[in-house]
Amino acid sequence: MIHQLVYYSRNTVPGGDRAMLTNLREIVSASQRNNGRDGITGFLIFDKTWFVQILEGDRAKVTETYNRIARDTRHSGTTIINVRDVEARLFPNWTMGGAMRTPEVQEVYLQHGIGSAMDPVRLKSTQIVALALDLQAFEKAKRQGQRLAS
Repeated sequence: MIHQLVYYSRNTVPGGDRAMLTNLREIVSASQRNNGRDGITGFLIFDKTWFVQILEGDRAKVTETYNRIARDTRHSGTTIINVRDVEARLFPNWTMGGAMRTPEVQEVYLQHGIGSAMDPVRLKSTQIVALALDLQAFEKAKRQGQRLAS
């Protein structure tokens, strides 16, 4: 069994779009190092207001990772939506996949009934996991398309 935790928090990364992207790249890069070491996989969805993340792995490591995130000043109001054990990892290939909400992926959000601003307070964990799986599939298809085109 794999332990899965879904949470959201307010994005308090300072600065405009460029500064935010630089900061987020640093977060993702540090997360990938830590998660690789700890056997954590998952998916991060974010926009200018929110982080929504799925963490998967050993129960103790997932809890430790969540607690580290909850203390991080780039997040506020960190809230667990759901914790459960699943048969297998849903996000096995990446130490941490991630998708910033951009016009390119807007269609994926619309398919999940998220038109305007994302409000994780009103989303169920099943909706978040389904959205993350579709965003992951979108990214994978895009990368394969780039390889085919070159």
